[in-house]
Amino acid sequence: MTGIPRNTLLAWERRYGVPTPGRTDGGHRVYSEDDVAILRRLKQLLARGHRIGEAVSLLHRSAEPERARAEVLAPIDQQREALRDALLVFNRHRADEIYHRLSSWAIRRVIDGVLLPILREVGDGWHAGEITVAQEHFASAFIREQLITMLNRLESGPVAGPVVVCAGYPGEAHEIGLLSVAVKLAMRGWRVAYLGADLPVEELSDVLLTRNANLVCQSVFSSPEPEELMAHAQRMLRLCPPHTRIAIGGPGASSLEDQSTERMMFCPEFTDLEQWVSVRVA
Repeated sequence: MTGIPRNTLLAWERRYGVPTPGRTDGGHRVYSEDDVAILRRLKQLLARGHRIGEAVSLLHRSAEPERARAEVLAPIDQQREALRDALLVFNRHRADEIYHRLSSWAIRRVIDGVLLPILREVGDGWHAGEITVAQEHFASAFIREQLITMLNRLESGPVAGPVVVCAGYPGEAHEIGLLSVAVKLAMRGWRVAYLGADLPVEELSDVLLTRNANLVCQSVFSSPEPEELMAHAQRMLRLCPPHTRIAIGGPGASSLEDQSTERMMFCPEFTDLEQWVSVRVA
């Protein structure tokens, strides 16, 4: 069908991985229509003067755009699983390649559909003893890096926007949830001052006064006693400017969800915070 000798086919398969025929139970090679089309294309390239190695490289390159397009259009679950799997084997090159395909997606879709679910899956795996500390650290560092990049690209929100200070709860090491909130608020028109994890109350108070903040957001991943968390929130109210509102979110805030007031909100989910602040951006 192709005019290519058998020994040549076997040599190409062995040296270049082209073509890739199936096998019968008896071990005989079975060539598909796609295999035949590939061989005919290689024969055309050879007739134009290309060496076989160059022809195989050109063949792969011509297939890459269609393959990449198919990967970009893959369902979100597949994208997330592929990125998670790359992170768990410490394959940064593969993780970057997969993440780059998501560049055309809306930021919020990437955060809520890919990054945060991976973080939860990895955290659950670590707690179950199925994922090592090294794997958890590698994946978390990658996700944190992407969120920081998003915030930088947004330039922390418009200069003239209302000011929100995002700071970690004292003693709280987890900050990725807080970072995702900072990105989403910047997208909604807030001017974000991001201070990172585990910030002492006195230093946070100084920043709130200096920046004349409209809102302060803190994230609590651990589970402090409700009395301790309420005492912290009330202390914050006394130390910050009278017009500043306080939002404390994350899993640790769920115990006080029904204790929210006009100036103080406990919101386990970001959607609750969105409704509370309700800032419209032209």
